[in-house]
Amino acid sequence: MAAPPPPYAPAVAVDDDEDDGFDWEAAVREIDSACALASASTPAVSNPAPPPRQPSAYPPSGPAPSAAAPFFHGPSAGGARQSTLDRFVDSFTKRQLAKERPPPAPVVPVAAAVPPPASRGGRFAARPDEGCSRGAGREEVAEGACAVALDHEAVQTWVYPTNIEVREYQLYIVQKALFTNTLVALPTGLGKTFIAAVVMYNYFRWFPEGKIVFTAPSRPLVTQQIEACHNTVGIPQEWTIDMKGNLSPEKRSSFWKSKRVFFVTPQILENDIHSGICVMKQLVCLVIDEAHRASGNYAYCTAVRKLVASHVPLRILALTATPGSKHPDIQGVINNLCISELVHRDESDPEVQRYVNARTVDLVKVPVGSDTSQVNDKLLEIIRPYIAQLRAAGVIDNRDAEKWSSHQLHILREKFNQAPPPNIPIEKKHEIRRSFAAAFSLCRISKLLLSHGIMPAYQAIEANLNEGAWNMFSRIEAFARAKEMMQSFLNKGVSSPKVQKLVEVLIDHFQKNSPKDSRVIIFSHYRESVKEILGALGGSCTNFFRPAQFIGQSSAGDRLKGQTQKMQQAILQKFRSGEYNILVATSIGEEGLDIVEVDLVICFDANVSPLRMIQRMGRTGRKNDGRVDILS
Repeated sequence: MAAPPPPYAPAVAVDDDEDDGFDWEAAVREIDSACALASASTPAVSNPAPPPRQPSAYPPSGPAPSAAAPFFHGPSAGGARQSTLDRFVDSFTKRQLAKERPPPAPVVPVAAAVPPPASRGGRFAARPDEGCSRGAGREEVAEGACAVALDHEAVQTWVYPTNIEVREYQLYIVQKALFTNTLVALPTGLGKTFIAAVVMYNYFRWFPEGKIVFTAPSRPLVTQQIEACHNTVGIPQEWTIDMKGNLSPEKRSSFWKSKRVFFVTPQILENDIHSGICVMKQLVCLVIDEAHRASGNYAYCTAVRKLVASHVPLRILALTATPGSKHPDIQGVINNLCISELVHRDESDPEVQRYVNARTVDLVKVPVGSDTSQVNDKLLEIIRPYIAQLRAAGVIDNRDAEKWSSHQLHILREKFNQAPPPNIPIEKKHEIRRSFAAAFSLCRISKLLLSHGIMPAYQAIEANLNEGAWNMFSRIEAFARAKEMMQSFLNKGVSSPKVQKLVEVLIDHFQKNSPKDSRVIIFSHYRESVKEILGALGGSCTNFFRPAQFIGQSSAGDRLKGQTQKMQQAILQKFRSGEYNILVATSIGEEGLDIVEVDLVICFDANVSPLRMIQRMGRTGRKNDGRVDILS
């Protein structure tokens, strides 16, 4: 069979990049090895937090266990950044040993005194009788070193709210984050938003002309932090601005000059820094939410690189529930965000346990239906010739077609494109690229079929057949037969076995729990599955279900429109009030949102990364006992 021209990758509607290449077992082994290595040293109890230091307009100096790594001049070969992670692994082991001891008594401060200002490392530090004003004519005040005035009275203390319960771990993290560039890894629902609000408020007090920026990857997360800053610490609303992308550059430029606290997405921050309308020299504090995204050329990374290159001395606080599943991933976040301190707490830590409820996790096995197996056999029949061509060319190893995933083929294709063997003729290289593209696209459809069912797979095929070279698949008899089979099974109106099991789980849950008070979130990677799930719930014979979809803003053509920020906020409000009791969400519901207490989380697709699975599981067991069902 002659290979058709290369089809484009299927335009499967997802709300995040596909990241199914994580190796669970390897990640666990790597973490175990790191902890075992650290535990080989002499065990000791972790030292308490150091006393608060004078917050200056300068970043901390000198990488050492008791001091932060420098901000402006990165150490050679990333040594200090590496030591940050090494110190964390060591402290993690010590905390594991300390868990066997009784937890310390809680502390209840109102405000903590800060020692008098002092010079650090030969740099100028403000003295109570001088300060550091922008008009100061001191030789030590170099360009970029100190662009805003310091309130010498306010800086003598840092304020911690006591209008809500004081949690020891939050107090400790705030103390660290005020004086060190800190990455906070804290499970969902344990108060990262509160920590950010306290740090932002203190920098608001200390620098009367300084600018504070909070950035998060989605509008709902931005809105959530705005509410925390207003309601928890009382930052005046007249000084804050929700910087939306639909504002004109002229309007945003005016706000950068007139406002002091900014809530933005990373793309807006990156664009405004690049265009020059962001008043960089006045930035004193940058809070980065969902910091695990800080890899490669993501907007977080490019924005921080520009700030560093411009010698802007500001405090960076990075927040995440899951910094990464592997050592290099975490190290990358540390490097990209200029982190000097990594603070981690999990649900087994003594000071956290009292705020965490029980959570049961059940793996629900769902056999693949016979109709799905028949369709997949047809797809494999199409994939095999392309795999054989790649194997004959020596660019992939010798394994059967069903053993390959789209992620593995993508990695090998990128490797081939970057460094193709020199002995392969140009015509042959084009043929290899066509085979890679075809096998990759069909493997994605096969994965979608096996993990989500016939309807999402069929919709993905239909969405792509009219675009690019995908229509060339229609010339292959086996492909046409596979489509006919899918259409035939769909015409019978029978849901996939996984959707049927999902409905059974929900009926059982609401028979045992009040449909009025209980809340459920269903996570699915693909929007096509979200649509199918909603259809199945709406067509069920029970009146238990009041479902709503919760997806991102981008649209996948005419078939799957995204939701505006206004729509998202309205849905969340109705979910909180009980008008909806089931939320069917894509990845936008995984990260950080203070949705509401959820009794049951259902993961419709089990083959997602460890990071995303942890985020999903963090949606339940926050205020009451919760349950997670993973359909596999």
